[in-house]
This record gives sequence, C-alpha cells and structure tokens, in this order.
Amino acid sequence: MIYLRKSSLRAAACRKRSGQITLWIALCFLVFLGLYLVCLKSVQIQYQRKQAEQAVEAGVFSLFSEFEPHILEQYDLFYLDTSFGGRSERKDALCSHLWQFTVNNMTKVSGAPRYGLSLQGVDIKSMVRATDGSGAAFYRQAVQVMKEKTGMPLAEDWILQDRFSMNAEENSRKFQEDCETYEGRVRDYEDEDDEEDGESRKMDPEARQWDGLWNRFILSQAVPGDGVISEKAAAASLTPSHRELSVGAGLPSGTENRLTEKQWFISYLCEYFTDAEEMLKSRREEGYLDYQLEYMVAGKESDRENLEAVITRLLLLREGSNYLFLLSTPELRKKAEGLALLLAGMTGNLELVESLEHLILLSWAYGESLVEVRQLLGGFELAPVKSVQEWQVPLSGLLAALGDPGRYDEQAKRQTGISYEMCLRIFLSLESAERLSMRALDLVEGELRSTGRCPELHMDHCVDYMTVQVWINDRCLERSYGYE
Repeated sequence: MIYLRKSSLRAAACRKRSGQITLWIALCFLVFLGLYLVCLKSVQIQYQRKQAEQAVEAGVFSLFSEFEPHILEQYDLFYLDTSFGGRSERKDALCSHLWQFTVNNMTKVSGAPRYGLSLQGVDIKSMVRATDGSGAAFYRQAVQVMKEKTGMPLAEDWILQDRFSMNAEENSRKFQEDCETYEGRVRDYEDEDDEEDGESRKMDPEARQWDGLWNRFILSQAVPGDGVISEKAAAASLTPSHRELSVGAGLPSGTENRLTEKQWFISYLCEYFTDAEEMLKSRREEGYLDYQLEYMVAGKESDRENLEAVITRLLLLREGSNYLFLLSTPELRKKAEGLALLLAGMTGNLELVESLEHLILLSWAYGESLVEVRQLLGGFELAPVKSVQEWQVPLSGLLAALGDPGRYDEQAKRQTGISYEMCLRIFLSLESAERLSMRALDLVEGELRSTGRCPELHMDHCVDYMTVQVWINDRCLERSYGYE
C-alpha cells in the first residue's frame, strides 16, 4: 500500500509539471505567432508598395511609348506630343492615358484588381518642353544623338566617369529646383486663322528680288549657272523663335556654349538639315525652306535673303584673304603695280598711282573671291593656304571674269581643304547656342507641318521629360521619366 501511494503522488506531481510546460509553450507560440503575423503584414505592405511602384513605372513608360513617330523618323529625336496632333495641349488626355496604362498593370486577366491595389488618381506635375531654356532641352537631346552615333558616351563613362557623374547630380538638383518654381504656362493655338496664316506665308517673289542693285548683283553672279534659286519664304512671326510659347520646367541654358558641346550640335545641324550646295542641284517643290543652314546663320524669312546674307559673308571673308595674299606675293603685286603705272603714271602723282594699285588689288581679289564662292556652291573645295599656281583669275582676264564668272566653275587645278559646309560651320560657330537651337526648332516644326506629316505640330507642346503623381490606395507615388 505504501508503494502504491508513493507512486500515485509521483504521478500527480508529474502531471502538474507537464501542465506548466504546456502553458509556457502556448504563450511562446502566441508571441511568435503575433510576430509572424506582423512580419507577414509588413511583407504584404511592402509587396503591395513594390507592385504599385512597378505599375506606375510601367504606366509612365507606356505613356512615353506614344512618341511622335515623324520627328523620330526625320530627326532621330524622341518627343511626346501633348496635343496629340491638335493645337491645344490636352492634359486631360495625358492623365487619361496614364490612368489606363497604370490600371492595365494592376488588373488580372479576369478584370479583378491585383494585390489589393486600387488606383485613386493621377496628375502631371511638370514637363520639360523642347523649347524650354531657349531650346536648351532640344539642344541636349541633339548633342546626345551625335554622341550616340560616334560612341562618345562610352568614352565618357570609362574615361570621365567621375566628372560626368558630378555634372549629372548638379543637373538633377537644378531640375528639382526648377520643378518647385514651375509656372506651367501653356499656350494654345485654337484661335489662329488658317487663311491668314496661309496668306502671311506667301510672299511675293518679285518684290524680294528688288532688294537693291548690289545685293541682286552679288546673288546672280555668285550662284553657279546650273543652280536654281529657291523662292520659298516663311512668316517669322509664326515660328517658335518669335511667338509666345508654352513654359515648362526645363533647365535653362548652361553648358551649351562650351566649344565641344557646340561643335557636337553643329554637327547634328549639318547632318539633318539642308544647305544651298545641296538644294541648288536638287530643287524640291514641297517642304519648308530649302536653305536651312543658311537660315540658321542669317535668320531671314526667305531662302533668297538667307543665301544673299551667307554669300555676302563668304565674299567678304574670301576677299580679305585674297587681298592679303596679293599684298604678300611680289609676283602678283608687280602686275597690279605695272597696270597702275600704265593708267596713271603720266600724271606723276605717286599717291594716285599707289591708290590705284590698291584699287586694282581689291578688284582682283573680289574677282577671285567671286569665282571661289561659285566653286564652293558647286561642290568644290579651296586650299587653306594658296600658292601662285592655285590663283585662278589672271589680271588680264579680270573684266571677263566679272562679266562671266561661270567660265571658272571648274577648277583647272583641283584644290582640297575648305568646303562650303566648313564655311557654314564657321558662321554657325559665331552664333549663340540659344539662337541656333530656336532656329533649328523653327525648321523642325515648319518642315513637318509644310509636308503634311504633322499639320498642327507645335514644338512647345512636345516634351521629353515628365514628372507624374499617382495615388494608389493610401499612398502617393511620384515618378520622373524621360527619353535617354
């Protein structure tokens, strides 16, 4: 009996200890279960947030996939036309497209929302327009196009990585500051009268020919005989460089006037825009101005005026160079001195003879320059440093050359070095980056509108960078996206 009682007591004691251990495990299980549920909820929230971010980024990417194809096809530039082919900017359409693209990335095939996400609203916070900063946004994209073609970004990443990363951070900081002060002024063109615009673009060609005897003489003498001068004209008041524009959040001009960046941009202009050397040989009926690089140099309303301005600069440039060459070449100067003595030597006035000699030298240099300009427009090149053998117009044939310079359109001795495009590059380098950018935008807009590809295009409605705000559930997501 004693043995049985002790066994029963031990059994009772064992059961008591077993109950205490079970309760402790239950409490620990509840703690771990609560911690697990908290972690699970946190993972769910973070997963929803990540899915919302991906939906927004995919929606903005899809929105930018609606870029204007004609600008890309002709100029290799990516721009989103916020007017969607109209005259007024359609911010509501932008928001509608962004809403639909975002919803599509948050919805299952069955139509039910994914991950418990619900789209509450979208808004466009800021946009960078092609015309912002006097064309700085367009300038940077054009420079990037040329760098991509030559592989320059790869060299920048490898060789100058630190420097360019610092510049990128600085540009990003400036962009955020600009977004804070973004005014968002938008210019619509619904009230423009098409008939008045059409009449203003048409300018009387005969009236333009009567600009003065001297200008008409220069143009008629300097253009090769087989060239047909274009009579196209455009109304300057309707171009982006002259009219009131919509305002975006683009950076103002900064590094555009640096020598290397500017030469990249000039290379872009020379590759994508036409000049007189090309268009004098192949005349076209449609399109905007034919002498487009000349327009960027002179900024006149008609092809004739722009060509006159460039030819005048070329004649002055070449005449000065040729005059100095004659002064420094005794063999040629003696011929002018001999002619001056023959004409005025009997007067005995040495000052008159010397003045006549310089007048003959200037006329001789002008005749040579006229021949050279015709050859440049005809596709020939000129030697950077002339020799006596490369001088083309003899003094005895000066009057004949002025009367009929076409006899020298073919070079007797082929020269290499200075081309017409190189001369245009020199003239373009003398213009500011802002002026070149805006005149290039004039041509892009005018060309696409006149050819009927984008009849209502306005470059200040074209954006390449945008910041959007999207509200999903109880959070607001802000994302920026642009063409790179």
